[in-house]
Amino acid sequence: MPTSGLIITLQPDPATQANVVARLRARPELTLGELSQRWLPAALETHDDDESREVHDWLMALPGVAFVDVVSVNFEPTPSLQPHLSP
Repeated sequence: MPTSGLIITLQPDPATQANVVARLRARPELTLGELSQRWLPAALETHDDDESREVHDWLMALPGVAFVDVVSVNFEPTPSLQPHLSP
């Protein structure tokens, strides 16, 4: 399950930014941080590399998005929250 750290650069118009953020919040594979001027940090969790590419392409085509920077990618499985006990 790839997890990608993204910085999404939005167009400068506040109304456009609000519309884009609302559309992004509707995508369950995205977790958004706090918008800072034009830059929106996000985490993208997908099932595989193909799905990551599909979402990235959708982001790049979304009206109001100027650019998407991928700042990190982690291919490690999600760690279990349960402690492993030795017998």
